[in-house]
Amino acid sequence: MNKKKISIIAAVILIVAAAAAACFKPVRSYINSKKEYTATGFYMNTYVTAKITGESGESTANVVLTNIETLEKFCLSRTAESSDIYKLNEKGTFEVSGITLDVINTALDVCEKSGGALDIGIGSLVDLWNINQGASAPPSEEQISPLKGSRFKDITADGSVISLNNSAKIDLGSVGKGAACDSVKNIVEMSGAKRAVVSIGGSVMLYGDGDFTVGIASPEKGSADYIATIQTGSGFVSTSGTYERYFDFNGVRYHHILDPETGFPVQNGLASVTIVSDSGVLSDALSTACFVLGIEEGKKLAEQYNCQAIFVTDDKLIYSTDSIKKHITLTDDSYTLAD
Repeated sequence: MNKKKISIIAAVILIVAAAAAACFKPVRSYINSKKEYTATGFYMNTYVTAKITGESGESTANVVLTNIETLEKFCLSRTAESSDIYKLNEKGTFEVSGITLDVINTALDVCEKSGGALDIGIGSLVDLWNINQGASAPPSEEQISPLKGSRFKDITADGSVISLNNSAKIDLGSVGKGAACDSVKNIVEMSGAKRAVVSIGGSVMLYGDGDFTVGIASPEKGSADYIATIQTGSGFVSTSGTYERYFDFNGVRYHHILDPETGFPVQNGLASVTIVSDSGVLSDALSTACFVLGIEEGKKLAEQYNCQAIFVTDDKLIYSTDSIKKHITLTDDSYTLAD
């Protein structure tokens, strides 16, 4: 297979297997090269990289990582007992912080407009599959049956007080990393940094003048290789793919993107969906919703939010919304950019 040798000059979407994630300890490391400062860590169950260019690079990178850690611990985590989402799921009714409320409201809007393709209320179904925590076999139909179907409509808000009805349990795994990207953009803007790239798993924040080159990971090799790149300016890019977190059982791959209606991982011929947006939480939410919807309905949903979408299929075709197509460059000649 021939490949074009290119330089990915700014951002690479990092997709990490769950098994590797489980054994990595939450530490930070730093590289200082001229006026570009890079800090790395492990938060939100994934690798995080903050690359900041400017005189304040070191302090800004530290604040960025601390911000992500704080957002996870006190707002969005389902497992940290100090977080809004943990307390809400435990109590059934809870007054959440303004940050958490904004994330929930934006996510619920996408849930509604996608017809439930995105559903942040299926935490119990996510727990049952347990893919993020290293499951090795699928649950039974009998276990899945009572948990499938729409749950987001059982989430109601009275001001900042959120209530969960019936069997709804909130899981923000489909929006949390994008929300964190939104949060760190505000920090970068106030810092006076000239340029910044912050990647949180499959979500990336791009800040600064000029274009950025973002790699689209290979479904076969993950972040070890790239099938295409896109040129884009400041903003956010998020990817959801079948190769992010999964397990194989009896010759079948079960990945982490669940269809709320069937209760099973989505099987629609897609390998990944990438969204380009001016909102981090929208890019993250839409990458999941558009994956579940499929190419045609996914395009419509992305365009409804003025976002761009790139769809990679199992048979190595790449589809996209119209305005992003001219900014896609293939780097793997086994893939084809579809009309």
